[in-house]
Amino acid sequence: MYLTGTDQFRWAGGEATSILFLLFFSRNVFFEIIYHIPTEVPISPSTRTMIQVAETMLGETEKGLPSPSILGVSTRYRSIHRRILRNLLPSFLFYNSTAARDEIRPTDFLDGMRGYAAFIVYCCHFFMPTHPQANRGFNGYNSNEDYWLTQLPIIRLIYSGHVSVFLFFVISGFSISLKPLKLARSGSYSAFLDTMVSATFRRPCRLYLPCLVTLAITFLVACCGAFDFSYALTKNWPFLSKPLRIPIAHHSLSKQFSDWVGQVWTWSDPLARRTRHPPYGVQLWTIPIELSCSFISFLALIGLVKVRPAVRMSITTVIAVYFMFQNHPEATLFLAGTTLAELYLIRQEAAVSAPGRSMESSKQKIQSSLLFGFGLFVASYPTAHGEKALFSAPLHYVASTLFGPSIRCPNLFVTIGTVILVYVVSRSPFLQSMFTTHVAKYLGKISFALYCVHQAMINSFGYRSMLFLWSFTGNDTVYRYELGLGLSWVIQTTVTIWAADVFWRLVDVPSVGISKRLEELCLVKS
Repeated sequence: MYLTGTDQFRWAGGEATSILFLLFFSRNVFFEIIYHIPTEVPISPSTRTMIQVAETMLGETEKGLPSPSILGVSTRYRSIHRRILRNLLPSFLFYNSTAARDEIRPTDFLDGMRGYAAFIVYCCHFFMPTHPQANRGFNGYNSNEDYWLTQLPIIRLIYSGHVSVFLFFVISGFSISLKPLKLARSGSYSAFLDTMVSATFRRPCRLYLPCLVTLAITFLVACCGAFDFSYALTKNWPFLSKPLRIPIAHHSLSKQFSDWVGQVWTWSDPLARRTRHPPYGVQLWTIPIELSCSFISFLALIGLVKVRPAVRMSITTVIAVYFMFQNHPEATLFLAGTTLAELYLIRQEAAVSAPGRSMESSKQKIQSSLLFGFGLFVASYPTAHGEKALFSAPLHYVASTLFGPSIRCPNLFVTIGTVILVYVVSRSPFLQSMFTTHVAKYLGKISFALYCVHQAMINSFGYRSMLFLWSFTGNDTVYRYELGLGLSWVIQTTVTIWAADVFWRLVDVPSVGISKRLEELCLVKS
């Protein structure tokens, strides 16, 4: 059968994606066949019933086929199907007998905050193309379009990707600084150096490897035409706001690959003066910034390791403020996280020396809650026209009076707000309880995976589901418009969480092991 150039291109892309799919989801099976490593995972009774039903259906389809001896089908072959099925199931359907013995870390609240932030970024990218007022504050244009409850301070944070990304940066600075600072404060300078060498070596692999896998998978599904529908929509966009970047559907595999390589190469530059939003993963623009700012924090830690703690925190804070007024808020946030980590260690040391004082009184809970609410309010400063919005205009007036009209208020106030949030949560066990629930811990585990996969899921499936559900609900009124989007969001969230869960287990977790293995192979044994 003769295929046209476009059909050959789609066929080749489909074959490549199928091969990747088999390799991707059969990783545990491959290792078991080669190395005979068991991959049994304890599962709940309800999940076991689901697997048995699926296997029964598989057995029914095999009736009437030639005998296994003719086809070469064995018990091992059926075991492969079983393990592929288990790899495709979300991890929360499994229960691990060792889960009760998992270590509970004092800093679990950071993972919970990161998990909620990643979910909010997903919500932002889902709703932003359909709501033009998302970036504006309440009464920002003095028109009927800016009087929505979702534009009010604090409420608007449930879809504010800007705030969530800034929160990522503070948490990252906190996390990567905690262990080195603990060693520095104890005077273990040799162990500090080993820790910094390891962190510096592994950081690029830890950040870039899952992203490169994401971009590669996105390229392959783009070859199959998964984004053709969404890209065609951009020519006659049916939603109220503007679309995010979607991969261009080239009619040649070589052109598609060339475009992908160029986009990945441009995106990967950690010292780029302008942020890059590759269409194969617009949300990944933060990753090169994460890398460069991680190195800034590492440099500050190394340079100030033998400085007295009070002086170290003062110098780090001054550098952070300098970066803020030089319009580098991401570096400010990382260094703020470094300072917050040292303050956290100081409180931990004080709690050990005086255990009775570590209990949080009712008065302290109220104070922490009020400061937390203030941080949420300040962080709610809108990214557009904040000087006109009802609740953010006073903040703009104060900032422009103190620092001049050239100050970028969105970056300033979101930076201040997110630093306050991490600070107050790090010092309040009462507030930490919100970020150490089972849901928060689960979102924390899959946070990086969710961040990586959600945009491709929206581009390939989300816009289709919106239009499909609008065909039932209609979109001629605000109620019908939002009802269709809400139903689509429920379906899209289910699919996206599932994809993130699988990606976390099969890409994100192994990438940590790969970085450790590379470190063992490359570094000199001490």
